[in-house]
Amino acid sequence: MKSLAIAVALLTAATSFAQTSPQVEKQQAPDATMEKFRPPPPGRPQPSQPSQPQYPPHNNSGPFVPPNSTGTLVVVSREDLAQRLERLERLLEDIEDRADRDSRNKVRKAQETLENVRRQVADAPLLATVMPRPPPPPPEPMVRPMADGAFQRWYDAIARENFTDDKLRVLNTGLQNNYLLVSQVMRLMDRFSFNDDKINVLRAVRSRILDTENNYQLYNAFTFSSDKKRAQEILSQR
Repeated sequence: MKSLAIAVALLTAATSFAQTSPQVEKQQAPDATMEKFRPPPPGRPQPSQPSQPQYPPHNNSGPFVPPNSTGTLVVVSREDLAQRLERLERLLEDIEDRADRDSRNKVRKAQETLENVRRQVADAPLLATVMPRPPPPPPEPMVRPMADGAFQRWYDAIARENFTDDKLRVLNTGLQNNYLLVSQVMRLMDRFSFNDDKINVLRAVRSRILDTENNYQLYNAFTFSSDKKRAQEILSQR
């Protein structure tokens, strides 16, 4: 009878353990999927994904090479730089001839670096073609009116002639390479008595007057309106 009671007690304990064991196991071993999405404990930062390097977009014309350095582009003369590199190479050759073994090794390394620079300059793409600046235009010749002393000698030579044709001949001779002011032209016209002769003076000196804005003063040398109109037509010619 005692053995039967012990067997019933063991059977009851085994049944209870079988019913509670899965729950305990379920509580002690959470689902792996839920563990993956479980938030971090309070006070700890959320783990961040490693950032991917950002490269500039490129076209499909050639292979993409991520940039590994930054710098400033400048424009230099390729020919001038090549000449400077050539002079530097000759200096290194002279140093190598007089240097010891250790110095020669250093010179050879410098020559290798120099050759790399030369190759880089030769293979560099063309950025711009710089043309020499054109020379400035020559200054315009300075045009000045006839000096007072030269004009006075010329004026006296005209006054010494007695005939109109001779006066006009001296007038035309003195006009070569000389320019006049309106005030000087008025003095020349005073040496002639007749209006027709004064008109001929205007024809001769018209292209030699510098201060053409004062041409209106020459009309006062004539008395009649018809002569003033003739003078205006002559002075208005280009």
